[in-house]
Amino acid sequence: MMLAFQAGDDGAFTQLVESYQGAAFAMLRRILGPQVQVEDLAQEAFLRVWRSRARYQAQGKFTTFLYRITYNLALNCIRDDKRRPLYSMPKSAEGIEMEAENGASMAPEEEADQSNWGDIVKQALGELPENQRAAMVLQHYDGLELHEIGEILGISPQAAKSLLHRARTNLRTLLSPYREAEND
Repeated sequence: MMLAFQAGDDGAFTQLVESYQGAAFAMLRRILGPQVQVEDLAQEAFLRVWRSRARYQAQGKFTTFLYRITYNLALNCIRDDKRRPLYSMPKSAEGIEMEAENGASMAPEEEADQSNWGDIVKQALGELPENQRAAMVLQHYDGLELHEIGEILGISPQAAKSLLHRARTNLRTLLSPYREAEND
């Protein structure tokens, strides 16, 4: 379809969007979470596909090309969020920052009782560094092979394997308090 679009068939682009918008949307949602405007970013991904049609080369799967664009947009969004100033804590009459009323975090066993395991895993996944999170999403949710993950992330397949190992190790560490609470 991309080659047909590249040759001037605008209807092929519509088919691309209809076929792959769900995949782009899901990848963005898994990497960035629900609080971000993933619809806008998915739309931007397809705008970039449109703009890059002249230089597109069919060297691999179209999804790899699309995921690379989508991943770069997700990284840009994460970096932009890190640059934005955090909101300030409420201040007392004397100008001293006070802790938010519900700011105390729950113990893992309390949180596990109030949440299902899937939500806890999603939260832990969100705490991983963005490259580890992306590698986990691409392998476990999208079912991509190491060479495809490497191509999307701009690393070798061996580096992708190492990245996935670090991600799993970090996830195990993040989830261990919940597993222990579950076993008690």
